[in-house]
Amino acid sequence: MRIVVLKGGWSPEREVSLNSGAFVSNELRSVGHDVHEIDVIKDLRYITDSLYEHSPDYIVNMLHGIGGEDGIIQGILEVFGVPYSGSGVLGSSLAFHKSLCKMIVKAQGVRVIDGLDIHCHDIQQINTPMGPQMQYPFVVKPAANGSSVGVFLVFNDRDLETLKNTEWTFGKDVILENYIAGREFTVLVNGGKAIGALEIVPNSNFYDYGSKYNEGGSSHILDFELEPALLDQMLSAAEIAFTACHCRSFARVDFRVDVNHVHTQSSQEFGAGDTSCSRRSVLDLLIIRPFKTSSGSTNPQASEDRVYFLEINTQPGMTSTSLVPEIAKYNHVELPCILNIKKHDNQLK
Repeated sequence: MRIVVLKGGWSPEREVSLNSGAFVSNELRSVGHDVHEIDVIKDLRYITDSLYEHSPDYIVNMLHGIGGEDGIIQGILEVFGVPYSGSGVLGSSLAFHKSLCKMIVKAQGVRVIDGLDIHCHDIQQINTPMGPQMQYPFVVKPAANGSSVGVFLVFNDRDLETLKNTEWTFGKDVILENYIAGREFTVLVNGGKAIGALEIVPNSNFYDYGSKYNEGGSSHILDFELEPALLDQMLSAAEIAFTACHCRSFARVDFRVDVNHVHTQSSQEFGAGDTSCSRRSVLDLLIIRPFKTSSGSTNPQASEDRVYFLEINTQPGMTSTSLVPEIAKYNHVELPCILNIKKHDNQLK
């Protein structure tokens, strides 16, 4: 199949996108696809001319951040009329704006971290008599960005002063969130079903840009241990969030688990040997039913729930150190399945 891979772009995540595009292109060539790479720039004529020049059967979008996962490139591809990987215009735009995404997910009964939405001009007023009030520790991050670009952890007055003295170049919408001390997990959802999960242990204070993309920046634990109820809630919440935000194809859903409520349950059962694209939900593989409240209704948010939804990433990194390829490989799911290529390849045949 003739495939075009979009990479690069004009966001702060350009270098990551170039690496993702190169990794995916090599993987697809290794299984026999005719792959052509386009280094995307902020020029509509260049983008459309390049697409028409290569005349692809399928487009793999490996753009990250602004322009690549916020609905912009998706709108162009919808007009171009060739199937493409990842979420569409609506799902991409909703998931990319973290505040909107949190509101939608919370409305579905999934626990999110409490916080405030402010304008970037109000950063200077945080914890002043007339400004937004936050208790230490808390997190400050852009409402619309990725790869942990522009994320600040504020543990004390000194950290807050550092934040206020830093030029904010990460967009006008800002999120202030309570800091939850805990373990970080990510779930791969493919076609609305949770495929598997992975625990992230950064070698710094949090899972920042360096932890994500530098060799040795973090440890990725696929055979983690977690209390069954928490694992159940996390996987169920990932599927609910994916569907509620109108995502399609695949996405990575991130969570924080309160350290005071972590016990043990092996995750090794994820890799149950199913190599098909149409895998059952990992909930079914584990034979664990969704969490039920005292009234008997299914609801991932309850008083004893300590699984906190963080965000959905509809265009996760696909580099040699990225999480999605690791989870997919561990669970015997091929990359063309994740990118929805096999489905369209079969249709062409």
